[in-house]
Amino acid sequence: GVDNISTGLDMLHLCPTVEDATQITEDGMFWGGDPAQAQIAMEDPSLDRIYSGFDFKFFVQSTIWAMGDLKKELKDEVWFPAEVSKNVLFKSRDRMGTKKAMPLWTEIMQLMGGKYEEIKEIFYADGYAETED
Repeated sequence: GVDNISTGLDMLHLCPTVEDATQITEDGMFWGGDPAQAQIAMEDPSLDRIYSGFDFKFFVQSTIWAMGDLKKELKDEVWFPAEVSKNVLFKSRDRMGTKKAMPLWTEIMQLMGGKYEEIKEIFYADGYAETED
C-alpha cells in the first residue's frame, strides 16, 4: 500500500561472523548486521568456508506494513508466501553458458507449481537454464 514505510539497507545472509546479525533459522540463516562485515567475511580465510557475494542478499528500501495491511494483501493475492530452502535462496545465479540462470522469484513460482507456475509462465519468458535441487 501507499502508506507503507520504507527503510534503508537490509541483509539476509549465511555468515555467522557478521556483527549485529540475528540468527532467524535453526539451519544458519541470519538477518541484518553490518554490511561492511559481508566484505570482510568474503576475505577471511579463517572462516569455516569461503563466502561469496551469493551468500549475502541485500534489500534496499524494504517495506514495513501497517497493522493488518500485509494480511489483507496476502488475502487479495498481491503476494504469494512460500517456504523455500536456503539452498534455493542463496543459489548462484551466474550466467550458465548461453542461457541465463533462472531468477529467484521465477524459480520459486515454478517450484510451488500449480497456479503459481501458470502465473510464472504468463510473466516470464523461457530462456533460463533448468533448475537443480
